[in-house]
Amino acid sequence: MLDLSKPGERQAHDFLCRATSKRDRMWTLYSLRRQGDVLLCVVGWVHSESAASRFSLAEVSMTEIAVHWRYYASPKAAQAEMERRCAALETGAGAA
Repeated sequence: MLDLSKPGERQAHDFLCRATSKRDRMWTLYSLRRQGDVLLCVVGWVHSESAASRFSLAEVSMTEIAVHWRYYASPKAAQAEMERRCAALETGAGAA
């Protein structure tokens, strides 16, 4: 999935290790897929302030130091969005 000899991919790997480590856990990782230069991660926030912001689909960039996320009501909803994005990409690539 990752080529750790590439700096951006190593940086994304290291970030995920820190974000999910037992010592300083920010996220619980439920699912992970690569989509081009982004890692799509279904996560649960460990220190969420509300139930509405407990789960996310996070995008960890492998080309820049950036993480983007959108909140979902459940890990199942975030997983469904990840699968929709990946299917849309595969369908688009297959049609080209």
